[in-house]
Amino acid sequence: MGLPPPGSGPYSLSLETAGFVVLAVSLALFVLMFLVLRSYHPNRKRGLEGYLEGAGVSLVFLVFAFVLVVAIAAHDPHGNKTSYALYTTVLTGYWLAFAIPVVTVASSIQARSRGAIPWLIPSMIVAALMFVGLFGYYYLAPA
Repeated sequence: MGLPPPGSGPYSLSLETAGFVVLAVSLALFVLMFLVLRSYHPNRKRGLEGYLEGAGVSLVFLVFAFVLVVAIAAHDPHGNKTSYALYTTVLTGYWLAFAIPVVTVASSIQARSRGAIPWLIPSMIVAALMFVGLFGYYYLAPA
């Protein structure tokens, strides 16, 4: 017997929360930084490479989190326990606060060592395990 898929239920999954605003503003700031870099320094390849190296992992996580939360809230404004656990795992911020720096550091180490220290995949596995752990915590916790 597995977990039920996300669906309708008794839990309110509103995007009108401080956690969602912080997530959206964080993503918007990264996009704004990119646009400012491109408009003020359009021919600076090294600047763009530096931005992508520094912000690439953060952008991937923020976009994933944003899309996941919006999709869940749009599909089921009142979700079941699975929807609630996914929504809460992202919007509490604990997972992102852990996963982004761990994967960013591992990515940087692997890039700077030219692949001699392969830490990116293991760090992504650790981030996924943290997601599963927090999801399980919110799924099993009484709401």
